[in-house]
Amino acid sequence: MLGSNRILMALALVTTAAMGCGGSEGTTGSSGTGAQGGSTSSASSGGSGGSGGAGTGGALTCEAGEGTVLAVSELGFGQGDAGEWKKFGFNIDGLLSTAASKDVCKPSSGAEPSTPYPDGDGGIDNSFGKNLLPVILSLYPTWEPDINIGIQEGVFTSLLKLECLPPTGDVAVLNTRLYGATTLDYTPKFDGTDKWPVAPELLSDLMDPLSSTVVFDHSSVKGATFDSGKNNTFILTVPLKQNNQTTSLKLTLHSARITMTLADDRLSATEGRIGGVLKTEELVAEVKKVGVVLNLCDTLVFDDILTTVRQASDIMVDGSQDPEQTCDGISLGLAFKMMPAQIGEVGPPAPVGTACN
Repeated sequence: MLGSNRILMALALVTTAAMGCGGSEGTTGSSGTGAQGGSTSSASSGGSGGSGGAGTGGALTCEAGEGTVLAVSELGFGQGDAGEWKKFGFNIDGLLSTAASKDVCKPSSGAEPSTPYPDGDGGIDNSFGKNLLPVILSLYPTWEPDINIGIQEGVFTSLLKLECLPPTGDVAVLNTRLYGATTLDYTPKFDGTDKWPVAPELLSDLMDPLSSTVVFDHSSVKGATFDSGKNNTFILTVPLKQNNQTTSLKLTLHSARITMTLADDRLSATEGRIGGVLKTEELVAEVKKVGVVLNLCDTLVFDDILTTVRQASDIMVDGSQDPEQTCDGISLGLAFKMMPAQIGEVGPPAPVGTACN
């Protein structure tokens, strides 16, 4: 039981960090100089739009580097005994699936259809919340609050930079960049003064902390609602140390989307939601790195954990369903809040480790 406990705790922690700190694979745009924190830029009009608003000609334009920077201050996973997971995420495949559905992919690794299905409320896809979260919590009941303690103590967060965000008005097209943030050397205040070190793995220029390659170039703001757009890909490299061994895990969320409700001053956000698909075998490969640092390779406990992960597969990695194919993705949904922040210097790279065979 001890081995099962430790591997699930580690899997939970790194998966949490990935969803909280990931970014999309996108086109690298120009980056500014210096760090911007918790303040809205003075945007010029875009296309034929009015002053400070979104134009019909494309994304807003502004001075290089200007933007509003927000940091994740709280994460939620749907913990609870009343099916809270059913409200976390999005209906990625557009279906209302049950164990009797015939228009979904085939269960993986001998799972019964009742394992990955039914969906959550309104067809929300969140097999992670349905199948893996209860197992994690049975072994580690304080997992969610402990994760949030880590954020509050400055262990990790994610940074979202909304470029040229005007103080008011709808924005039809908005460039948004995401950054992984490494550990602060002090307790964050979440008041706009924290300068978070940036993870280097997703930068195009290791000397420029603003050079994120993770860009949502079709995000938007309508009223108070920010929407990253659909079909993004989030990537995070997470360091892990245990038993005097270190490794790093690259975790990817496909077919992903982020929404959140901005405050009136647009310097914080609540009701954040993220949903997407973990590619099953990519997750298994990363979990095998955890197996090395926890000395669990070639054990029955570890084999059982990998089978449990595979049996949670409920969707195709591209967000679709195909009755002729075996499910190769695990849907996941999270909730979050954000507070003002700044982008600091480039942090240290994550260590490279080995994996179980």
